[in-house]
Amino acid sequence: MISQIYRSLLTIGLSVFFSFALVFGFNVENSWAAGSFTQLINFPRTPIASMERVNAATKDLEGKAQDAIGNVTGSRKNQVAGKAKQVEAKTRNSAEDTKDRMKTGAKNLEGKTQEAIGNVTGDREDQVAGKAKQAESKTRNLIENATDKVKGMFD
Repeated sequence: MISQIYRSLLTIGLSVFFSFALVFGFNVENSWAAGSFTQLINFPRTPIASMERVNAATKDLEGKAQDAIGNVTGSRKNQVAGKAKQVEAKTRNSAEDTKDRMKTGAKNLEGKTQEAIGNVTGDREDQVAGKAKQAESKTRNLIENATDKVKGMFD
């Protein structure tokens, strides 16, 4: 009983920690706070995590907390509702993973097309830009695969 409570609280704590790390990031040297005011204004904004990922992380934490409360109190209703919320969070994350994979594939196709156009027209800039997009796509794909493997270790 004590070990279940400990495990549940540890899981919740780690989930909160990783959620904040995902949303706010670790690297302070390259963050917006470390730059000058002009850099801050001119810096292109890219979201760290989509709102759907944040919502999924929130739903997962909510589910884990409700499941832990159900375990402590012996409430089957809270346990089932907590598990259901965790499944919903996994589903939302899977949908976001699929979107990310599709974007990566589109970027690769865009790069191949741009490189082919550069080859036909002899435009060196298009060739290089196309290859760069393909390299970016491959890098994203490697990161997504590594993320999947790490997630698989914790599931």
